[in-house]
Amino acid sequence: PVLRIRFLAIRFGGVCAGLAGGYLSLVLTPFWSSGMTGGRGWIALAIVVFASWLPWRAAVGAYLFGGITILQLHAQAFGVPVPSQALAALPYLITIAVLVAIMARRRGGTAGPSSLGVPFVPDR
Repeated sequence: PVLRIRFLAIRFGGVCAGLAGGYLSLVLTPFWSSGMTGGRGWIALAIVVFASWLPWRAAVGAYLFGGITILQLHAQAFGVPVPSQALAALPYLITIAVLVAIMARRRGGTAGPSSLGVPFVPDR
């Protein structure tokens, strides 16, 4: 039942996005401001590319990039003699480096699902 599975997947994605937005605005930063995501959506898209559409690799990528974010916060707390702006940019710089390495290894090809973006029409 393709339509039912797609509907449930979209619903699950919406619930996850709602929970993430609630967490971001209520827990991570307990206030609302414009641009508060700070590029985290870009890293989420990079994780999908890194994972090559495999869920276990997406989990590993999320822990990897999340760990780098926590590492830069701990480095600032321990007084590492590096400017805080450079440490804050570290997750984004490593994301770019990983994407460049993956694309160089694939030689420009993509490994996405063949039916990605193609609407399902039951009549055909």
